[in-house]
Amino acid sequence: MKKIIVFLMIILLTSGCGKEKNIQSYIGRDKEFVSINYPVTNINILDDAISSYVNNVYYQFKNIDYDGIPELNISYTYKEVNEDIVNVSLQTEIVTDKTINKIKTFTYNKANDRFLTMEDLVQDLNTLDYEIKKELLEKYQDADMDYLSNVSYDYFTVDDENLTIYFNPAEIKSKHDELIYLDIPLDSLKLLIDIDKTKGNDVYLSIKKKNVDIDDKVVALTFDDGPSKYTAKILDVLKKYGASATFFLVGNKVDFYGDILRRMLNEGSEIGNHSYDHKRLTRLSKEDFQIEINKTQEAIKKLTGFTPTLFRPTYGGYTKTLKSYTDLKFVLWDVDSRDWQVKSTDKILKNILPNVKSGSIILMHDNHEYALKALDKIIVNLKNQGYKFVTVSELLELKKLRESE
Repeated sequence: MKKIIVFLMIILLTSGCGKEKNIQSYIGRDKEFVSINYPVTNINILDDAISSYVNNVYYQFKNIDYDGIPELNISYTYKEVNEDIVNVSLQTEIVTDKTINKIKTFTYNKANDRFLTMEDLVQDLNTLDYEIKKELLEKYQDADMDYLSNVSYDYFTVDDENLTIYFNPAEIKSKHDELIYLDIPLDSLKLLIDIDKTKGNDVYLSIKKKNVDIDDKVVALTFDDGPSKYTAKILDVLKKYGASATFFLVGNKVDFYGDILRRMLNEGSEIGNHSYDHKRLTRLSKEDFQIEINKTQEAIKKLTGFTPTLFRPTYGGYTKTLKSYTDLKFVLWDVDSRDWQVKSTDKILKNILPNVKSGSIILMHDNHEYALKALDKIIVNLKNQGYKFVTVSELLELKKLRESE
């Protein structure tokens, strides 16, 4: 166990080495369900604080005494408030025999190299104090009065419309498991900072169709858990051989990779939905499951204009009931690279090549470099066997045509 923890900590603490902003991602499937995603901003002090927090949460999670399979989800929001101020929130969910939710936020001013407090943002917080406490009591009648008398505003985020103040359930001593928060319209505040309210241009893209004959040998490469800093290089390899793939994306990561998503579609690949936070879906309510789906759909459409029609359930787990909650088509696989586990090009090739047949769907992951290192050899080998690389939608369409003959 110690080796696993140290290994992950090395990954997290060295994640700020790249020149561009990106998302650090870790998906664990062995004796635990773990999904950790957080931004690497290349602001050293901020990145150190974020990775330190994530490492601490993961260390505590690994030491939980629980007979079942525990689950940890860390997701984020990222906002460039203006050209100097960056706001990051990390939301943690730990699931054992109970569910624990908590949040940590960081607001950092690059101009003076320091973290900001609420007093740095709002001109007169005292005038709001009474109204905030009053609304908290109205919203959560079981809140602890002693706590409310000394309430602090340590956790907050800012977007174009609201200042959102968060309170961890354990701190406010409410019976609620979910995070407690209040949205305060910016128009009602006297702010000490400027908020950039930029609107992006609408983009409308679709998948480029390929010419495929009904008798062609076809195979669909699929990549889960991205996008990531490796996705662009995967696209480079696909382009080199005129191949395409289907990328099942985690919704909370896509904002950092808008250009990559648009490139996927422009070069003939397809985008699918892989939930928003990579939670274990079989334990979610209908409402929570649909939130995971819809937030991802909206994030992808906002960046590309493209609306996915395919969904891959996290960890491959689903039920008939879950399928009834969405119109998206569930897509699994018949060839598993096990790239996340074997971490070797030769072993990945052995897991894939002997098992491929026409119509196969191959599972790989683009949130680490193992799949990238093997991809060139996979494509060359299968092309030499006469395979064409199509998207999952194209493969399914071809299967229907064959069945109708």
